[in-house]
Amino acid sequence: MTDKLEITIERLYDTFAKYQGKSKLEGSPLYDDLDTWNKELQSKNIRELTNEDLSKFAGKVILTWGDENDYRYYLPRILELTAKLKTPYDIWTLYSRLEDANWKTWDINEQTAINEFSLELWNKLLNDNSEKAEWEFKDYFHAIANFYPDFSQILKVWETNNSFASIKHLTNYIFEERQYLFDNNFINSCEKNTKNINEFKAWLISDIIIEKIEQAFYDNEKDEIAERLSWVEQILVNEKKYSR
Repeated sequence: MTDKLEITIERLYDTFAKYQGKSKLEGSPLYDDLDTWNKELQSKNIRELTNEDLSKFAGKVILTWGDENDYRYYLPRILELTAKLKTPYDIWTLYSRLEDANWKTWDINEQTAINEFSLELWNKLLNDNSEKAEWEFKDYFHAIANFYPDFSQILKVWETNNSFASIKHLTNYIFEERQYLFDNNFINSCEKNTKNINEFKAWLISDIIIEKIEQAFYDNEKDEIAERLSWVEQILVNEKKYSR
């Protein structure tokens, strides 16, 4: 984890420290195990809770177990685990629950802390060359790109990152998602998402991205990724031609 990301996580803990964990979270009367769930949630210090400990809560909070302030209390730990690629439940649900809690009406310092975390998480992901990051990349990108307030900034960060991991993520993403993006005109996330699709496609076929892929091919010509880079360059060149 990067130093900047760790700083944003500590800021989350500081910002949301005013919300106290309850011994009993209210929930749907249809849940027979509510008392057990509450005891399990309270069984550890918040920083010791694992993704397994928080999975049930992360999926049900706001909707049927716990309220907005309960989510605020556990949010720093949920986001910390997310930064470790161990998101309780899944990352789209994490941000969806923020929407359910009307987080854009929260205090500006709370919104800022979440947005700063999201941007540093994106930076960290782009530089992460691990197999786990490769596996999780699409889901993380879709969630961050959809819920972060400035999609153009997300693309700019990607555009200016020249790490091998960033190039690999870009190459794999285009290769695997080409049909959804260019033929079907949507981002294939948890829903057929047309938000930002035109800006995203224009960015993908821009000269700077095509040149970035081309340069990556020459830099990695003898590596395993070279063939896929070549395919992706041709995909983008063709799409650029057809778009005129």
